Amino acid sequence: MLAAAPRLLRTALPRLARSTSTLAPGSSRDPLHPHLHYHAQPATQPSRITLSLLPTPSSAHSRCVLGYLPPVADAGLNDFVENPRFRDVLHAAIKDGLAKGVSESVEFEAGTRPGDGFMHITDERAIPPAGRIGETEDLIGSVYVENGKIVPSTYEPQPSYRLVTSHGVMTLPRGLDEYVVGVLREIDAAERGEADGEQW
Repeated sequence: MLAAAPRLLRTALPRLARSTSTLAPGSSRDPLHPHLHYHAQPATQPSRITLSLLPTPSSAHSRCVLGYLPPVADAGLNDFVENPRFRDVLHAAIKDGLAKGVSESVEFEAGTRPGDGFMHITDERAIPPAGRIGETEDLIGSVYVENGKIVPSTYEPQPSYRLVTSHGVMTLPRGLDEYVVGVLREIDAAERGEADGEQW
């Protein structure tokens, strides 16, 4: 099964799973992803590893957790279970990030469009050739562009988007990735009782 797993999962998960066979607390950063971390859950929780964009482990039920994998060396794509609470946070943060213009690459793409219309925001784990539209599982969402400017209120998530595919784990466009990580930090702090986190 490992051969069919995403490249990013193949690199870090086996090492983490072998070193945490008793589910002792432990974390590992994926060397091929700018933000991805694997966190083993304590022995008192179900036997699984959480995937997160944060370096410190959150509660297994946290909105900051992308999803879960079993703590075995051959875990792969078919074993990944998405955390449905994360998806709502992701799209709300992307919409807010678009309103704040945090991604130069997305802004540039909007500015170079030949006319008004909807533009796809594509996961960068599998960037399509120039002039091509990415696979549906890699299309994060769509937003309307008018006169070369993004209209953030029109952002719509693509229901076919997948957090993990055979090309790897979600990799957001530069700028949006850092913004989403910042939002997750706020949520994590709020869940730990360290902040109010009213917006999210």
